[in-house]
Amino acid sequence: MSRRHVGVQSSCPERRGHGGRRFFAGAAVTALLAGLPVLGVPAPEARADATLEAQAASAQAAESGERVEVVGQRTEYSTTYANPDGLTFKLVQSAVPVRARLGDGSWAVPDATLVRRADGSIGPKAAVLGIALSDGGGGADLMTLADNGTSLSLGWPGTLPKPVLDGASALYVDVLPGVDLRMTATAEGVRQVLVVKNGTAAANPALKKLDFSLKTKGLTVRDEGGNLSAVDANGNTVFRAPSAQMWDSAGDAATPSSGTSPASTSRASFSLASANDMSTSDEDESGEQSADPTEGPGDGDVSVRLPVSAGTEAVTVVPDAGLLTGADTVYPLYIDPDVSWGESERTLLSSDGDTFYNFSGGDDGKGVGYCDTYVTGGYAYYCGSGYRNRMYFEFSPSQLAGKQVLDVTFRITERFSMSCVPSWVDLVRTGNISASTKWPGPTANWDLMVDRYVSAGRGSACDPSQPDKAIEFNDSSTEPNENLTSTVKKFAAGDISRLTLMLKAHDESDPNGWKRFDDDATLDVDFVGIPAKPTAIGLVTGDGTQCETDQSDPLIVSSPNPRLTATVQTAKGGEKDALLRAAFDLDKYTASNNSWSQAVDEMERAHQRPRR
Repeated sequence: MSRRHVGVQSSCPERRGHGGRRFFAGAAVTALLAGLPVLGVPAPEARADATLEAQAASAQAAESGERVEVVGQRTEYSTTYANPDGLTFKLVQSAVPVRARLGDGSWAVPDATLVRRADGSIGPKAAVLGIALSDGGGGADLMTLADNGTSLSLGWPGTLPKPVLDGASALYVDVLPGVDLRMTATAEGVRQVLVVKNGTAAANPALKKLDFSLKTKGLTVRDEGGNLSAVDANGNTVFRAPSAQMWDSAGDAATPSSGTSPASTSRASFSLASANDMSTSDEDESGEQSADPTEGPGDGDVSVRLPVSAGTEAVTVVPDAGLLTGADTVYPLYIDPDVSWGESERTLLSSDGDTFYNFSGGDDGKGVGYCDTYVTGGYAYYCGSGYRNRMYFEFSPSQLAGKQVLDVTFRITERFSMSCVPSWVDLVRTGNISASTKWPGPTANWDLMVDRYVSAGRGSACDPSQPDKAIEFNDSSTEPNENLTSTVKKFAAGDISRLTLMLKAHDESDPNGWKRFDDDATLDVDFVGIPAKPTAIGLVTGDGTQCETDQSDPLIVSSPNPRLTATVQTAKGGEKDALLRAAFDLDKYTASNNSWSQAVDEMERAHQRPRR
């Protein structure tokens, strides 16, 4: 009678000896791997906990039919979900913080509202870094930003009055005669603006050069052509300070030309009349929406950029003398040096020369497209003086390392549209941006990712109503030139160091294409972990593992159901982001299989063993 045998042929790291015996590989083993995200921590017990969490989230998603968050993967800027298919996961990477970690380790929605603390400092309720502002007194501790053991502090050259708190802002009145200092916190940093109230205040010699004292811990401040960066010991940029801005209030006195419907002239918050009633505001049906002039220059304001320089002990800003005390300057005048923190960068560029680095969307968003007078139905619809805006977002690749990208959607909320008639908006990959980027921004090698024909944010001014809406840019199967997913695949693979995406009106000469978008841009990425070739593949025999890769020198066992093992691993860069599983495909052969019979005969002849 013939004896049944099962052999294994696999990819083992090295060939092991077996007492001089020769073996035949009668079964082929293939490892099939699928990726599950786990916490990026090295401790085995932490990995085990993360494994259980990912598996539980995946099982729950498959059972419920709804995605389930893998809570252990939370960061300030990203959220990971298990998808309902029970196999894949979704990373939602945001351009702005979506949560902040509190002192007790819990998470909270970012909240820049300033409060007085027990230690005597002032800071936001929930931010992604430590922010402390002075509660008055000596000016040396005007502002401190801290992150992971590093810190940067700026001081005012003089004493500070006790500030008046209003939401996210702290107003220090008359730090110089006729000059207020307004500090406004965000979830990522602090914006400081000097408000020069009149020409008499502007003539103060103390405004000719502003020296803010500088102290750092674990950071080196670099002067990069008028922009500053604070870099840690590993060369990572922790804080950024773009070139300062200075602007007057000339735009506040501007009025639309005769025959137009008025609108707020501040670029920060346009309040445009509805298409159905050109005489009223679409915001409150009664008038224009007020804007905070300290947020940045508005339409018609005279503005200039001011270089920022740094020494070992001070940061210096030199205001523009011509604008500071010019005969045509309209007061109040604003001087704005800005310091922020962030994993990525974003900016809004205007053709009139203004830039809004790491801008905030606020309640109404920021404009994209051509802001001019729009005429429809015999009415003139005033937007602005005829400038163009483009919006840029940069995304970090760190969360995508070691992942196989399956599908990508860019999502952003549209807060307003010039009219109820849709227009095309382009999402374009461009060159990288920085704090020094100015109009027209990176212009070489534009690559259109996706375009959308949309109108949203006008509410009941349209019929049917057009409320605020999240606009999704996802590749269309009918448009082969759309390549957002393939671009992000290259990004995840490391072929692209930084991914910068621009929102622009397709037709930048059509005022109907003017829209306002929030700053809440996200990349939604469906993925699985990328497997690499497993190691230690083999057959479990006794107290060890045996393996052969050469059919002429096989491993053979008598069990029809052998125990197989392998150590799975991810591709480089994904070690902390994937849990892998191996599945084995086992082909069994019996004596009725001619090739198996011939192989057994050859094996037995080679070993000179009689056949029983």
